[in-house]
Amino acid sequence: RNPQRHACGECGKTYATSSNLSRHKQTHRSLDSKMARKCPTCGKAYVSMPALAMHVLTHNLKHKCDVCGKAFSRPWLLQGHMRSHTGEKPFGCAHCGKAFADRSNLRAHMQTHSAFKHFKCKRCSKTFALKSYLNKHYESACFKGAG
Repeated sequence: RNPQRHACGECGKTYATSSNLSRHKQTHRSLDSKMARKCPTCGKAYVSMPALAMHVLTHNLKHKCDVCGKAFSRPWLLQGHMRSHTGEKPFGCAHCGKAFADRSNLRAHMQTHSAFKHFKCKRCSKTFALKSYLNKHYESACFKGAG
């Protein structure tokens, strides 16, 4: 049984449940859609209500870094940030051993081991598991010097 069987057609991200996928799909809605809502504090527009709820919390930053003073809305965000000072990378890839400070970065990396690489470079035909990786490739050496 594959726990990541619900894939987003837009960006290739995969989710364990269809409800998690549908929540994610909200992030691809257009900001001018009727579904968009604005933050009451700063007016920033969001199409995903969970993303708006998370954003609203950023206006209440109680958890401060003793090293650099950066503040966070949640203790676990501060904890993750502290790894940028310590260099700790507790999340290791089971396939290749590459380590990450952040679980979400490991999750994105895991896609590189996937057999499903739907995103193809128009210039060199190299394929990528995530659209963001293809976009990064477009900004890299492959397109440098392309006329």
